[in-house]
Amino acid sequence: MEGIKLSFPPETPPLSVIAALSLSSSPVTIDSSSAATTVPTFVFSDGRKLSGTSVLLRYVGRSAKSLPGFYGHDAFESSQIDEWVDYACVFSSGSEFENACTRVDKYLQSGTFLVGHSLSIADVAVWSALAGMYPSSCYESC
Repeated sequence: MEGIKLSFPPETPPLSVIAALSLSSSPVTIDSSSAATTVPTFVFSDGRKLSGTSVLLRYVGRSAKSLPGFYGHDAFESSQIDEWVDYACVFSSGSEFENACTRVDKYLQSGTFLVGHSLSIADVAVWSALAGMYPSSCYESC
């Protein structure tokens, strides 16, 4: 992941992406000087870009070589992770927050992690949502 810059507005840092980058020891330059209307974006050294919190989170998960299983060990687990990353947006909907917490609580009664037997970006996305830092514009950037 060399030569990547994470750009985002200082008012809305993509906590899930920053946490995933830290956990995976990914070398990324951080630029928190973007305009407030900008969605989080990876800018690659060759000029290519990826935008949106869940897109960036999935990219980190797929490319994290230091954390096997961070994006699942097989296609089924990767799909389960996708479900949870998409579901994390529900936490930003005030009316659905309590139901979302109940669902996660019941699900975790039978295990420590949301998918498989190790930390994944699903856990990071839900943790970030519970911390209140998943973007309120999540539905647009997911």
